[in-house]
Amino acid sequence: MVWIKATYEFASFFSYRIPDFSSQYALSSILPGPSTIKLAIVSTAIETTGSVEYGKEIFEVIKNAQIKFSLPKKVAQTNVLIKRLKKKKEKSGLETTYGIRGYIHYPEKFNIFLDISNRPEEIEKILKNIRRFGTSDSLVWCSGIDKQTPPKNAISATSKLESGSGKDKVVIPVKDINPKAQFDDINVYSKKGMGKNILERKIYSISVSNRTQGKNWVVYEFI
Repeated sequence: MVWIKATYEFASFFSYRIPDFSSQYALSSILPGPSTIKLAIVSTAIETTGSVEYGKEIFEVIKNAQIKFSLPKKVAQTNVLIKRLKKKKEKSGLETTYGIRGYIHYPEKFNIFLDISNRPEEIEKILKNIRRFGTSDSLVWCSGIDKQTPPKNAISATSKLESGSGKDKVVIPVKDINPKAQFDDINVYSKKGMGKNILERKIYSISVSNRTQGKNWVVYEFI
């Protein structure tokens, strides 16, 4: 097993809707989920080579990989009222609706750690070429790749919530790839279509040293 450290910086504010939250009230996770990282790797593998078969190979390499994060010392979160257009239910055309969308700001770079059992050099190259995690408004650039073990306080997704005070932790539900998932389950262009049970629920439990907040914003300081 080889731990690969990839350092990224977001181009601007970003948003990752917390799983199972309404799109109308889309609060954001303060960091992307494991499935977002893994799908970005597969997508980048296909886009940079033009080979779907290569993407399928990479999916098998990374689908069970453990992922850990090292966050900036501070992260800001704000929830804004947005006006959007959506398709009318029974008539043609669009209608105006309103909703809440959460946005996150990183003031500095952050690190992602992946444990890779084989083909680490290929995964390093793909990580270097990633330009977004998830939606097109979550643009990133990679400033460095290295082989490095994650620190003891690195954040990872777990299946169970650890005991401790809720006041000094931020708990966020996320999604990871189900170990039984196949490539066709994530391939939106396959005849099978996107699988229903390819993702499994996990959580981030992040220790916080301080939080400052107002009516629609929070600044977290992490331990």
